[in-house]
Amino acid sequence: MENQPPLQIGLLLCDDVIESARARYGDYARMFRRGLRAGGNDAELTAFNCYLGEFPRAPEEFDAYLISGSRNGAYEKLEWISQLCEFVRGCYAQRKKTVGICFGHQLIAHALGGEARKAEAGWGAGIHASRIIARAAWMEDDSDSAQYNLVVLHQDQVVSLPPGFRVLAANDFCPVSMFEDEVNGAALGIQGHPEFDKAYCAFRIDARKELFGPALHRASLDSLEKMELDSARVWRWVASFLRH
Repeated sequence: MENQPPLQIGLLLCDDVIESARARYGDYARMFRRGLRAGGNDAELTAFNCYLGEFPRAPEEFDAYLISGSRNGAYEKLEWISQLCEFVRGCYAQRKKTVGICFGHQLIAHALGGEARKAEAGWGAGIHASRIIARAAWMEDDSDSAQYNLVVLHQDQVVSLPPGFRVLAANDFCPVSMFEDEVNGAALGIQGHPEFDKAYCAFRIDARKELFGPALHRASLDSLEKMELDSARVWRWVASFLRH
């Protein structure tokens, strides 16, 4: 593994940090690069603004792909979302490793025959713990914990998986917190945000204060104070998945 060349990864951006906040928090590409490094992955990342209509030429252009979060829903009838769904289906057919985060997690499921929609439970925000209910071979690490904590910020959820997929982690709020494709071993979906730190999450929560209401707003901020993140651990899983 040490002698292997760095993976060439296409980062499929489906949104970005608002421009006025980038000087303080960075943009999504920077967050993903930082996360991959935290996971021990020396991959070279090339970003594409898919939400602006910018895509790789073809799935074979890169070794693997990461799909970011978005303010949009995977089910929305937008041209760039339809194009991204088609691109994901092409990656899956070629067994290209594809990792979806939040919206990306939902879009993989939606594109390959599952379903994502607004959850009856409403918004999830702050740090949530997810139980590991099935352990993939690439999830081996130095922790024996049966759960992990990640930042979440979402209203949509995966409610049914494509054929041949299985749930790896769940919680009471989000029954499909992480999934993998068992047929091709090529797709991984993570509902939480391993790329977000606490400061950026707090910024996003405060921006939605009126939308969330006082109870959810306070509880979400409290979770940032009381709970630790397992982002580096999840990024190690991602690195192992990409190399597995």
